[in-house]
Amino acid sequence: MHNRRPRLAYPFTVLTEPDIVRLVAGEDYRYTLTGAGLERWLPALLERCTGQDTLATHLGELSPEQRGHAERIIERLYGERVLVNGAAAAAHSARRYGRQVTGSGLLCERLQVGVADENGLPRVTVLCQDHLDYSAALASSSLSRRRGEPFLWASYGALQRAYVSPLFLPDAGPCFSCLLRSFQRLSPAPEIYDALLEHGRNGQSFAPAEFPTEGIDMLFGLVCWKLAQAELANPSAALYRLHVLERADFEVSTHRVFVDSECPECRGDRP
Repeated sequence: MHNRRPRLAYPFTVLTEPDIVRLVAGEDYRYTLTGAGLERWLPALLERCTGQDTLATHLGELSPEQRGHAERIIERLYGERVLVNGAAAAAHSARRYGRQVTGSGLLCERLQVGVADENGLPRVTVLCQDHLDYSAALASSSLSRRRGEPFLWASYGALQRAYVSPLFLPDAGPCFSCLLRSFQRLSPAPEIYDALLEHGRNGQSFAPAEFPTEGIDMLFGLVCWKLAQAELANPSAALYRLHVLERADFEVSTHRVFVDSECPECRGDRP
């Protein structure tokens, strides 16, 4: 819970009286909270809930007595969807990154050229796939998250389209499993995803897909652009969106990836 990055779901007006704090957003969203001295610290706490800082940071600014009360209130406000988790972009921090490129296929080979050891720098793991081994991608994503490192996935294993994932942060926003579960929900044959995952877990082989050289060039450019954006103080919002490249006409579209509250990997939160 303390690693959540809470933000208010709506632009609430905060009204206070002795021992009372009311949150009002339009005519339909009204919440009343009561407690001794609540008006002295809760409005300031809610004002800081922008999705940028963790709940642990916010609670650290309160007294021990206030902290216990705040935890109960925040849990209630999450349950009422007054508070939600901030987007990954809100947690973005500009820094230099090293990179580790793993995987298979032509895109992987191109990205590995010129990669130097950069000891001491935080690292982005870039996993490139020319096949549908989602089990390996989940394992790589999970390892990056445990290490506290960002993760980027690029794949043309789907054959008719290719993907460059959002930059997955270890402590905010969706994870790769959230993305994969969204693919499965939208698929006309969702059971295939379970079969592919089981196939990979059993160590079975996957047939590699071919992709046009011009498409590889575009994927290479997108990955390099995202790695450069990750180091900026004010990156493009597209850094945290899924890019989809269609093989038929080379059209590129972007899509927001949502946190899956039932995700078994990140549990819609972070450990």
